[in-house]
Amino acid sequence: MLKGSGLHLGERKLIRRVDELPYFIGPMTRASKASIWRAAVMFLLVATAAPLFAQDPRDFPRPAELEPAIQFWVRVYTEVDTQSGFLHDAEHLGVIYTALPLDRKQIETKREAIKAALQVLSTGKRTGLSTEEQQVLALWPANVSNQTLKVASDNVRWQLGQSNRFLAGLRRSGAYRAHIEKIIGGKNLPPQLVVLPHVESSFNPGAYSSADAAGMWQFTRATGQRFMRIDHIVDERMDPYIAAEAAMSLLEYNYRVLGTWPLALTAYNHGAGGIARAVRETGSSDIEEIVAKYKGRRFGFASRNFYAQFLAVNEVEKRAENFFGEIQFNPAPNFTELTTDAYIDAEVFARSANVSLEQLKADNPALRPVVWQGQKRIPRGFKIKLRDAKMASQELLASIDGDYKFVVQTPDVSYTVERGDSLSAIAGRFNTSVSRLVALNQLTSSHRIQIGQRILLPQDETSLAAQSQRAPANGIYTVARGDTVSTISRRFSVGETALLRLNGIEDSHRIYPGQELRLPGLYAAPPQLVANERAPESLVETTEVSLEVSPEVSSESSMQNPVEVAEIEPESSQEQAFDTLVAPDSDSMLDEPALAANVLVDVNAVAEEVAAAMSEDTAVDSDAELAEALSADPADYSVASDDSIEVQATETLGHYADWLAVRAWDVRRLNGMAYSDPVIVGKRLTLGFSKVSRPEFERRRKDYHSTLQRDFFARYRIRDVEEYTIRRNENIGTIARNRYSAPLWLVRQ
Repeated sequence: MLKGSGLHLGERKLIRRVDELPYFIGPMTRASKASIWRAAVMFLLVATAAPLFAQDPRDFPRPAELEPAIQFWVRVYTEVDTQSGFLHDAEHLGVIYTALPLDRKQIETKREAIKAALQVLSTGKRTGLSTEEQQVLALWPANVSNQTLKVASDNVRWQLGQSNRFLAGLRRSGAYRAHIEKIIGGKNLPPQLVVLPHVESSFNPGAYSSADAAGMWQFTRATGQRFMRIDHIVDERMDPYIAAEAAMSLLEYNYRVLGTWPLALTAYNHGAGGIARAVRETGSSDIEEIVAKYKGRRFGFASRNFYAQFLAVNEVEKRAENFFGEIQFNPAPNFTELTTDAYIDAEVFARSANVSLEQLKADNPALRPVVWQGQKRIPRGFKIKLRDAKMASQELLASIDGDYKFVVQTPDVSYTVERGDSLSAIAGRFNTSVSRLVALNQLTSSHRIQIGQRILLPQDETSLAAQSQRAPANGIYTVARGDTVSTISRRFSVGETALLRLNGIEDSHRIYPGQELRLPGLYAAPPQLVANERAPESLVETTEVSLEVSPEVSSESSMQNPVEVAEIEPESSQEQAFDTLVAPDSDSMLDEPALAANVLVDVNAVAEEVAAAMSEDTAVDSDAELAEALSADPADYSVASDDSIEVQATETLGHYADWLAVRAWDVRRLNGMAYSDPVIVGKRLTLGFSKVSRPEFERRRKDYHSTLQRDFFARYRIRDVEEYTIRRNENIGTIARNRYSAPLWLVRQ
């Protein structure tokens, strides 16, 4: 076993298939970057004869501890509709106090009566009880403790009925079931997974949740971007067929990370990272133990009950006719898919295909409103669905006049947020509305934007009557997400070489959001202070409005200048080489086996659009947002009780020093490390928290990784799983770097 790697010699492991991904330990030249990003390498791996997921009735166990919850959900799905529901105990789901119609006043009155009865019973009183108290007590076991009843008084919960919604979902499922079953069969996954949309959305492809999950499969943006394209032009979460493939890939990933289907399914709701943490904290991989004992802040009612709901919908489906009578399933549509060979206006395409724009829109829900409103074109390489097409794909494409085919997308118009801006102020400045900006930018909140964030603007004539772009009055420009040295130099008509020289930058690709750059010819150095002259106590930062029109560039040019993730400079180039990966010269690598869930990712065929869209993401600046952004990441970013951490891929001593506000040498000294000692991924380091609190360190660390992963998945998609047999002399680093050119952090996941 190679420490920290998780690889075993000779073991066949499933690998996520990708085309080509960049990965280097040290700095890269512009030429090497361009070469790597343009390359597209396909790997052919030998599959075993044995199925990847042998079907076993133990795949989905029904622990006795979960049976009350399972039966509760069976009743929710079959006995009460959305005009009624149950008052019940939130932890002991076998305790259902009463069924009531959906009347808020009646519900609250009854809830208070039940709560009062439980408070009386929690004192130990068992004689002279009121009728209400007797009825409540009868629902609990005879030996129920007073403490349990006291807790229960605060746990009286209302559950809305779902029977009519479940029946509607059953009918809708006919349009999608065969497609889902085909995906499941192709991946050799358990067939029971076909019912999952009952739990998520009742097979409603247009569903949205209060947690910003979207589509029939209820992907959040952060998780969905691992498998699908999600931006202001295309949101594949809304296409139930595309999202079905992504959902099965996510479940497959969860299963490989967590090892059991109950955990994999619960992770679909709570994230693989959250469930991995639950396993660590409870010391158990049994779902019933985790449901009973894990007290994670985000592990709420929905997460605790997700697996029980899944088992319940399987049971209801098997007995559907007993519950609902004969069911008329919706027919599956007869679609033909056509891959566009250019950027084409939606109206032109609909007219050429002889279908209405409304029908084309209904059949292609992944295309966002900007496409149907004519502000953006249907992307090149997009697979358009046509219902009952009367013309062959190539014939249809050939029928579209070349004058209506474009080699580039309609340019974005965006505004970079400055200090003091609010979304309402931006909306007023550009003659639009806050709601329109929120929708266009897929913002989770209208109250949270950050300096340097790129806000897309509506592209109508009124909104484009904006202020012209001006250079900052003080000659200092703050780098925004998505900026490159070349775009900044063009924007302010300054030379790239002069810009780099003035700011002491050697590598034109190493700039980051928030960095201040002095502009040649515009920046005046502050006067030197004489001996008796006092420096001003504060400097007022001046800001200017800038309007940026950024066309989507070609795939090649976007790859030559990829958006960089801000990095902390290591102590030296030698430090960078050592701290990034695993010590490469250990003799133990020759014989010690190791295990890797090798992950490969598919290069997005339309990376030029996504590269532009990726900069619209909002900053991850709260604990909840960080948890969501890293929900699919099982890595441990926490500080242990002994102030130690597990080293994760891409981290260096420079990172730790920056997050702790100390020197890298301080971290070395605390761990007894010589300057030449490497930092090994998977090993533990002890840290000191004299200047930064543990929660703040964890927040900074998670923010770094969430940004890294968000930017990566804005360009790439996880596609598939294949097998790879680990050979002698291989470790997780060499496999990631040499064989698959994949990021080490992704392979470790």
